[in-house]
Amino acid sequence: MPFLAPWFMLASAVAAVPLALHLLHRRRPQPVPFSTIRFLREAIASTRRSRNLTNLLTLLMRVFIILLLALAFARPIVRFTSFIPEGKRTAIIVLDGSASMQFKDGERSCFEQAKDWALKLVGSMDDGDRIAVLCPGIALPRVVFPPNSDHEAIARTIGELQPGYGATDVAETLSDLLGRLDDVDRASGVEVHVFSDFQRSGWREAEIEALDPALADKGVLLFLNHVTPTVAADAGVVKADFMPPAILGDGQFQARATVRSSLEFSGPNTLRLMVGGAEQARQSFRLQPEQETKFVLAGQAGGADSFVSGQLELETDGFPLDDVYRFSLPRVPGIPVLLVDGSAQGEEGQRDTYFLERAIQPRGKDTSLFLPKVVDWPTFVSSPLTAYNVVYVCNPPALGETAAEKLLEFVSDGGTAVLMPGQHHMLEGNLARLPVLRGLQVRKDVLPEEKALGIVPSEAASQLEKRLLSIMPPPPNVVVRQRLVFAGLPAHAATVFHYADGAPFMLEIPHGRGSFWITSVSANRDWSEWPLTPFFVLCQQELIKGGARRNLTQLTGAVGNPVVIEWSEPVTELDFELTGPSGHTRTVHITRAATDKPVIINEFPEPGFYLLRRQGKESQLAINVPDGECMMTYVSKDETALPLRGVSVYQAENWHQHQQNLANVRQGRPLWPVLLLLAFLLAAAEEVFANLHSRAKAVPEALRQFLGRGATT
Repeated sequence: MPFLAPWFMLASAVAAVPLALHLLHRRRPQPVPFSTIRFLREAIASTRRSRNLTNLLTLLMRVFIILLLALAFARPIVRFTSFIPEGKRTAIIVLDGSASMQFKDGERSCFEQAKDWALKLVGSMDDGDRIAVLCPGIALPRVVFPPNSDHEAIARTIGELQPGYGATDVAETLSDLLGRLDDVDRASGVEVHVFSDFQRSGWREAEIEALDPALADKGVLLFLNHVTPTVAADAGVVKADFMPPAILGDGQFQARATVRSSLEFSGPNTLRLMVGGAEQARQSFRLQPEQETKFVLAGQAGGADSFVSGQLELETDGFPLDDVYRFSLPRVPGIPVLLVDGSAQGEEGQRDTYFLERAIQPRGKDTSLFLPKVVDWPTFVSSPLTAYNVVYVCNPPALGETAAEKLLEFVSDGGTAVLMPGQHHMLEGNLARLPVLRGLQVRKDVLPEEKALGIVPSEAASQLEKRLLSIMPPPPNVVVRQRLVFAGLPAHAATVFHYADGAPFMLEIPHGRGSFWITSVSANRDWSEWPLTPFFVLCQQELIKGGARRNLTQLTGAVGNPVVIEWSEPVTELDFELTGPSGHTRTVHITRAATDKPVIINEFPEPGFYLLRRQGKESQLAINVPDGECMMTYVSKDETALPLRGVSVYQAENWHQHQQNLANVRQGRPLWPVLLLLAFLLAAAEEVFANLHSRAKAVPEALRQFLGRGATT
């Protein structure tokens, strides 16, 4: 127990004063002449014993009061098992450089406050103390590493730092740091000072808890400094889907935006759809705290470029990065769909695809989003499927190895194959040729007479069901004459709607990047009246859109996440010119495993539009802030301490608290407040005790009777 002012211990000598006064003022008994002293002797003995005990306890209390006061003014401190070792310190400053740190808390952003806080820490350290600086969330996170003692250069570097636009994972940062602590000369007792807003999306509790033993083993002193906004009022566009997912035909599309508000936000706002710099649609609304609302805005894209770019805009608030959502849509002539008619004979008799073709292209080719092509079975077997996104196989006359291999390869590469039964009955026994469908049992159920069967959603709705139910409910009844009944479903199969008696209406079985679909009724009226319902039309159109979405080039991404682009060129090594939002152009070298594989690009340090060029071909990519950085929900101090039970954690919300934590850990915890409190309580107890024992005692009964008889005589 060291003392910050040990000279005050000299004042403990004052404790001799009450002892001296006690000895000097000892009272001697005075002789009193009396005829008999038997009763007085008993009374004096009892009084003397009580007075001696009272005087002794009072003396001890007064001595202890003086000693406690002297000890308190000497300012003792207590050191626990975790404290900064003597000598030069090693501090690692972790400045959160994620996008959320750009939130404006008043006049200054959270990152600016964190920088000022970190600069005060650097200024408080002694010459020779070593400092390292990490800034996760920017392109080069290890700003100063390994630690050095050039405080002036380190302060200058911190002052020049600017936040990035990506996400920060605290667990990943600490894990990487632990692996590099071996490069530090003295890894024990290293101080790690984290300055962050502690967004919930960047705090993975399970991973943090897994790091706890390693942090404790390294003897790390962890300082978690919360730079959380006082009022995080924000509304942002966190997601947007586009229907169709590409610009087709006349260029009409819908932007389905999801707007989310934070806990502290409420009030009016306006969402605008901008295409080519011009506003095409807007919608005004009012948001409540923690509300997530979906909006649909209609747009139209002109021109002949291979892509169409635009953005969704909200009113500016404290976090402008999520007030703008950029998008880039590819322009394609249409979604090619192959319809295989198993009963067709040349160009006539296409009865199994008649209703399908009209459901897919109800208004003619010029205005349709889809480009269907009908072929017979021999043409299907002998032709490649690479030009199509979706293939309907209706009433196949055979399902041999060639056809099965063709379908497996097509679906594995991302295609969608829809198998529909018919009069050939090939689906009832030949599905075993498709390994992904092995174990599936199919039998034909011919009803004695046509019957109206109800169609109801599945308990776990598939994506197709969700899209269909958002447009219209399923028909209450469908007239059915015969159907397929499925049993022994594969573990990865999903039921898409089912009959009221529980039998599946459709099945989806994923395979590779695509999926197989099997319907329980055919696409002609021999089996049911389903082809005559609007539900049939919407079901086919939404199924095709969902399947085509997997194969369309996605030109919208987020900072820190890769963008996958389909690039048809017979080479595996490609050099692209990538021009960023600031106009700077650089060369990006990409290697892919095979010529038919997509190109993966992960070179987007900031949000904005990027132009990708190669050999006269170009695409525009739209990059946004990661969704997790727009949540504006934060982890509290109690939550951050919960998974860290074995390591020493010190938390602060401002520089004063951080400074106090440093003083406590570097020197110890002050004991003088406790000593002053004990001295006060002891003084109060001494006063009460002395008053209680100084009250007049009752005269013993025998002595009172004796004195009474003496008075009467």
